[in-house]
Amino acid sequence: MYCTNCGTENDDGARFCKSCGKAIAEPAPSARRFEPKLTEAAAEGMEDVAAGPLPHVPNYLVHAILVTIFCCLPFGIVSIVYAAQVNGKLQAGDIAGARQASAAARTWAWVSFGVGLASVVLWGLLFIIIAA
Repeated sequence: MYCTNCGTENDDGARFCKSCGKAIAEPAPSARRFEPKLTEAAAEGMEDVAAGPLPHVPNYLVHAILVTIFCCLPFGIVSIVYAAQVNGKLQAGDIAGARQASAAARTWAWVSFGVGLASVVLWGLLFIIIAA
């Protein structure tokens, strides 16, 4: 920060000039450095971001799409929604949120697969009982 009276450079946050003693005005809000606010979930994962490149968090999107098509549509759609959130949360720095969305996508993909498999087994049993 520079004194507007004498032009002396002062420490950031100084209230008075160290040379002339005149009050130093705060810089305009537009001149301040932009620091984004982080959500609590993003702040938890920031140690991973500061350490280097983003960690690999699988999004399970392919699994979600396949179980939606072949197994169970409603639960597969839920899996797709969670899978689609993973990459966006990673790019935003929300590592914990990305891991949570990844786990939810995997869980719902397995639920969809299980419901689809149970449906096939029940239809097969029903067919056998009716044909007998």
